[in-house]
Amino acid sequence: MLIETLPEVPSSKIQVESINFREIKPALTLLIPTKNESGNIELLLSRISQAVGAIQTEVVFVDDSSDNTPEIIRETADRYCSIDIRLLHRQPEERLGGLGGAVLAGMRVARAPFVCVMDGDLQHPPELIPEMFALADGQPVDLVIASRRKSESNTSGLNTLRTVISRGLDLIARMIFLRELHGVSDPLTGFFLVRLDAIDLERFHPQGFKILLETIIRNPRLRKVELAFHFGSRNAGKSKASSREAYEYVSLLLSLRFGTRGLHFIEFAIVGASGILVNTFALAFATEVLKIYYLISVALATVISSTWNFFLTEGWVFSFGKVRSGRWKRFVLFFVMNNLALLVRGPIIYVLTSLAGMYYLISNLISLGIMTVLRYLLADTWIWSRKQSVQPLNRE
Repeated sequence: MLIETLPEVPSSKIQVESINFREIKPALTLLIPTKNESGNIELLLSRISQAVGAIQTEVVFVDDSSDNTPEIIRETADRYCSIDIRLLHRQPEERLGGLGGAVLAGMRVARAPFVCVMDGDLQHPPELIPEMFALADGQPVDLVIASRRKSESNTSGLNTLRTVISRGLDLIARMIFLRELHGVSDPLTGFFLVRLDAIDLERFHPQGFKILLETIIRNPRLRKVELAFHFGSRNAGKSKASSREAYEYVSLLLSLRFGTRGLHFIEFAIVGASGILVNTFALAFATEVLKIYYLISVALATVISSTWNFFLTEGWVFSFGKVRSGRWKRFVLFFVMNNLALLVRGPIIYVLTSLAGMYYLISNLISLGIMTVLRYLLADTWIWSRKQSVQPLNRE
């Protein structure tokens, strides 16, 4: 068994195990992300071995499992000597980007010019691989998409609820990327083959399941073709779909359209809007019910809404990626920022209320709106400063 350290991620300890290593350079890499798929490995490799035939093939498993899937892969590989089998098992702290991150990691270690991405649960039929490979290898095609939306496709493996959800997610993507997805019937499929030198891996910043969507959007000049296929039933194991994946999908769409900083600002603004409601209620309660002078009430409301905003911002807006400071240090810095902002907001509120005669709640809202952009810039670059920033999409 040959073990290689992944060179593209120097800070990582991820290693690639070449279980069945041959000196022959493969023509095709099958990239299979796995997570607790031990019950599928034997049948999957059997069908792949029969399907690829004479195509020089390597199978790269990128595994995020907590069960014995890696051991099953190692034990089973010896029975399929006609294909190279490699294993990249990621530790929990290395599993950035979900399934999309696993695909990107696998692409970085692929040795073939073509990479076919497929699920490990046998809902994607290995028997279609030779046809996909022939299209890409024999024609000027960069991306072959196995589509569930072609008229000839069969989606018996999808129940009604998953079909409705899938079409809804597809519709949302098309509303945002109408031009980019023109002519693509199924941008959310997880079964596709791509010419590796036609895509720029450095532009990828994956989130969640929908890596094909990001591939299409970040590489708009890809020459594409689609094939119909039978989307089968899961052989073993459980589906990985969840509400978290739906959230990451929406985040991916927004970050692709607006860049990561744009996405953060939108999320920060939503949190800020909820904080304004908390702030306004606290200000009105302190002033009208407790009979506290309105400028003192502004300070009390700022403390309450700052606490609300911090924990919502911490858990949502900047929940991904590593930041430089600890949570309590960020908490203190956030309060310092808001109190400094209060030194600016206070005079604004006083001028608008006591001198211009504006209702104090309206004055407070205006002051909060004025400070929102400045507060975001300080939060993003000072409080939640990340060790590695994610670059926005550079449109061509």
